[in-house]
Amino acid sequence: MKNASLRPRSLALLLSLAGVLTAPAVLAAEAVQPSQTSKATAAPAAQGALARDARASQIIGREVRDPNGAKLGEINDLIVDLGSGRLQYAVLSFGGVAGLGDKLFAYPVNAFRTSTDSDDLVLTVDKNQLDAAPGFDKSRWPGLDADAYWRDVDRHFGAAGRSSERSSTAAAGGQRLMRMSQLLDKDVNDRQGADAGEIEDVVVNMAQQRVHYVVLDFDKKWSPDDKLLALPLTALNAPAGKRDGDLVLNVPREQLDMKRGFDENAWPDLNDQAYRREVGGWLDHFPATSRSQEQGR
Repeated sequence: MKNASLRPRSLALLLSLAGVLTAPAVLAAEAVQPSQTSKATAAPAAQGALARDARASQIIGREVRDPNGAKLGEINDLIVDLGSGRLQYAVLSFGGVAGLGDKLFAYPVNAFRTSTDSDDLVLTVDKNQLDAAPGFDKSRWPGLDADAYWRDVDRHFGAAGRSSERSSTAAAGGQRLMRMSQLLDKDVNDRQGADAGEIEDVVVNMAQQRVHYVVLDFDKKWSPDDKLLALPLTALNAPAGKRDGDLVLNVPREQLDMKRGFDENAWPDLNDQAYRREVGGWLDHFPATSRSQEQGR
């Protein structure tokens, strides 16, 4: 009976010792947990910055780094499909990198993310893919409609299906690729061919690979107060067969509410939620065909 009465006490003592011995491990695991959480959330937070709207004029010229933080070059241009509003490629200049100074290289827009500590973009491409990427001479741009170079880029980065999709769309007359640098400051005429203004800037969303809207600087006769006004990209028509021709505004003047405009030197915060709701409500006034590329506002 004496031995039996000691058993519960012995068991309790063993359990207490086990608790003391395992406590440091539990505390250590709990101490590690916050850092693991922060690492897990760091990448989405950085990508979230890329999901913000930005002016195309401020993306062109932006530095690009590799995942280790080393500078690769800068964004030389963006390629946009005027028909769908899709951002197809970002074209990089590698500057003084040995052997690459006179060449440009196109990469799919979805190959980029933002840096965690700056406005630089990070190119998330495998080094072997980077070294073997197809390029072209900066003084001899490839054609933008059905050139073999763009098919090579798609094939190299595993997006060959996009080439066939683009070719079929182009054959149906539904695609019009253009360099963003040529779209900026492009003249815009009304339906009668008279001057209406020019494109001041293009607001894009790199994460969504889309043009959100264009911002027009209207002539004085359209906007006496010299205001800038946001419009969907499809409010503009590009004359067929005239890549260098002026764009045509397909919206009547009486449908333009210039009170919604803003001063050239007082741009709103593009990612302020109140402003996004305001500009979204304005763009909703246009037919759905004029808002096909307006996403995720």
